[in-house]
Amino acid sequence: MKKLWCGFITAFSMYSALPMPQVEWTSDSMKYALCFFPVVGAVIGAICWLWGWFCGIWGLSVYLFAGGIALIPLLITGGIHLDGFVDTSDGLHSHLEPARKLEIMKDPHIGAFGVIRSGMYLLALFALSCALGEKPAALPLYAAGFMVSRAFSAFTIVTFPAAKNTGLARLFADAASKKTVRIVAVFFALLGFAAMCLVHLWAGIGAVVFALLFHLWFYRMSRREFGGITGDLAGYLACLLELGFLATAVIGGIIG
Repeated sequence: MKKLWCGFITAFSMYSALPMPQVEWTSDSMKYALCFFPVVGAVIGAICWLWGWFCGIWGLSVYLFAGGIALIPLLITGGIHLDGFVDTSDGLHSHLEPARKLEIMKDPHIGAFGVIRSGMYLLALFALSCALGEKPAALPLYAAGFMVSRAFSAFTIVTFPAAKNTGLARLFADAASKKTVRIVAVFFALLGFAAMCLVHLWAGIGAVVFALLFHLWFYRMSRREFGGITGDLAGYLACLLELGFLATAVIGGIIG
């Protein structure tokens, strides 16, 4: 029980900006930490849903709705996944060999591609959030996506080959009970997909197909471009999955 509690604290300490008790990072505290990564997503999704409910009750504009939907994940996570998206964008679009891409991603300075791609990402996030605000019935579908994206990320970290022998992704993967993490990640992914289909059957099915195809593309891309997975790439995966789920929710709202 203590290992599970320590894993819970470690996951929230690492993947959120929420205040947590201090726990020393040991093999015991990190063994099940990735099992709770999707739970962080569930908290984000619940808060996004509450924000949508609040906007509906008070009749707030779609712009305030969209601003909250875009900001809540960044505030709760501290931007850790967006940081990975930016670093990966810098490396990926350098079109250099894998080793050089990894060096670029490690550089603390942001490059032109990171700025451009993050601007594009945030613009798309806000625009789609505005569209969702016009027909917010499918918001729970998007909210469930935060749990699913982190389930995919956790599964990826313990399953895909590592691009390097150092880094947080490698540290968490080496310390994890890989079989347990895979089982728990699949459970949370299936739970999230079931919730999506309950909200809107066809949009939920579309979200499942999108996630599986995107994950297949991501596997091939990460192996080809970087030689494996890193923490930044896991963040890149989560960000783009969530953007795809948001688009799916918007489509679900349009088709009714």
